[in-house]
Amino acid sequence: MEKVWYALAVQPRKESFVERQLQSAGINAACPRYRKTIRHARSVKCILSPFFPGYLFVQLDPASQDWRQVNWVRGSIGLIKFDNRPARLSSEFVSSFISSLDSNGLVQLEPDLQIGARVQAIGGPFDRLSGEVIDLPESDRVKILMDALNRKVETTLPRSSLVVAA
Repeated sequence: MEKVWYALAVQPRKESFVERQLQSAGINAACPRYRKTIRHARSVKCILSPFFPGYLFVQLDPASQDWRQVNWVRGSIGLIKFDNRPARLSSEFVSSFISSLDSNGLVQLEPDLQIGARVQAIGGPFDRLSGEVIDLPESDRVKILMDALNRKVETTLPRSSLVVAA
C-alpha cells in the first residue's frame, strides 16, 4: 500500500530532536526550515528555523506501520487527528513541498520580485506587515512602502525576510 503523510505536533523547539529520533527508527520525517535573521542589540546572526514551528511531516504506511508509535517518541505531542483518527495530508502537496527544498533542506523564501509587487515581511520588527515593492537597489535588499500605523512607511528589508503576499 502507498505511504501516507501526516502532521506530527512536537514540543516547542524539539523539531530537530524528534526528526532525528524518527529517522533513526526508520520513519520518514521532514522538518522544512528557512534562514531566519535575528538582530539583538549590536549582534546579527542567522539561524535555521522551522518553517512550521511545532510540527513535522511524517510518512507512514497504514497497512504495515502503527501510527501510535510516533506518538510515543520523546518530544512528540502526537499526530494531528480528526474523529480520533490521524488526519491524512495531501500527498501531492507534501511531496511537491519537500521536493522544492534546496540541497540543505531549506525552503526558498527569496521570491523573484518586481517593482509594484505586494509582499509580506516575515520575522523581525515588521513581521506580518505587508507593503509594495518600490525599488530594488541592491541584489539582497528591497525598498518597500509598508502599511504601518495607519500610514505608509518607506523601509528597506533583506529579500530573505519577504514573501509574496497572496
